Amino acid sequence: MILVAALAAVSCENTVDKIWSDDNEAMLVLNAQLRQDERIHRVFVDCSQGASSDEVQDAAVVCSINGAAAIAAVADIREEVNFRGDTYEKFYGYAFEADLLPGDKIEITAHWKDLSAKAVAEVPASAARIAAIDTMRVVLAEDNPWGETGRTTRQYNIAILDKAGEKNYYMLASRDVYYKLDASGAKIDSIAVKSQFDTDYDPILNPMENSLLDEIIGSGNNYDIFTDEMFADASYTLKLYDSYYSAYFDDFVHFWDGFETGGRYCMDRLVKIYTLNFDEFLYLKAINAAGNDLGFMTEPVIYPENVIGGLGFVTVVTPEIRRIQFPVQTYTGEPPFDAYRYVDPMPTPPEGIEY
Repeated sequence: MILVAALAAVSCENTVDKIWSDDNEAMLVLNAQLRQDERIHRVFVDCSQGASSDEVQDAAVVCSINGAAAIAAVADIREEVNFRGDTYEKFYGYAFEADLLPGDKIEITAHWKDLSAKAVAEVPASAARIAAIDTMRVVLAEDNPWGETGRTTRQYNIAILDKAGEKNYYMLASRDVYYKLDASGAKIDSIAVKSQFDTDYDPILNPMENSLLDEIIGSGNNYDIFTDEMFADASYTLKLYDSYYSAYFDDFVHFWDGFETGGRYCMDRLVKIYTLNFDEFLYLKAINAAGNDLGFMTEPVIYPENVIGGLGFVTVVTPEIRRIQFPVQTYTGEPPFDAYRYVDPMPTPPEGIEY
């Protein structure tokens, strides 16, 4: 394990700042959370030297699956335009395309100047099954941030079946996929954005009392991780609500550029329960603890690491996925930030449907 001061999530900024002396030798830092349900995967590389680290955008990064020929990962540097129209460059890591199957062994190697590092991970099978998702419209009695009482929202009851005979660790995630439709109703373009749930009312995702582990490395659940401790070898129903806030990035706004008023679109919400290994569960708990850092009042956080010849953490997660379909809507000329907040979903599609 390595001692660090702050480590952003592998799915976010992927930078490292270490509590080490200025005399520390340079080494590569690899971070990645590969997701089995995606085809495009990203690896982030930093060079850590002394007491600081810098992003590396010109490394040679390759991935090998089950010992097959290496796949080159290409630096993904994009020209972005923000909502004010300003242009800037954004680095999205080293991207490679591959299908990952449970049981596959993944080896990622990075070379930069005279430095090299590698990490090995195995694609896990999903340990959870989503048995059902039910939705209902409810009114919450609590005040919202503006002092208004009686917020109308949608409740999601997500029934999870735990894999029996083992200790399991999970992470909740969801994506909203918007589709533009042509005159015949065919999907002609799409964009996927992170959707948000309000998890404050669920006792597993947001327990009223912290566990011993929370006391040791900090509380908070920014990554919606949980264990099967309260429903081992059995089932549990997560109770979630639509988030009070909606946060969308510039690419979502620009996705609707040129789409004519009166055009038709629809949305699918993909609900995912990812299976984590114990080290990754601790890793995400540690990141939460770093977010609660109170300076001299907080003990330094210890992060798991699995990189050979360097630092960092590389892992693969596998989800159980269910799709909620929402009905077709008419475009009003403005990006539909909240178009589906109170629109009742369509019946759950049958088993085996493509996601």
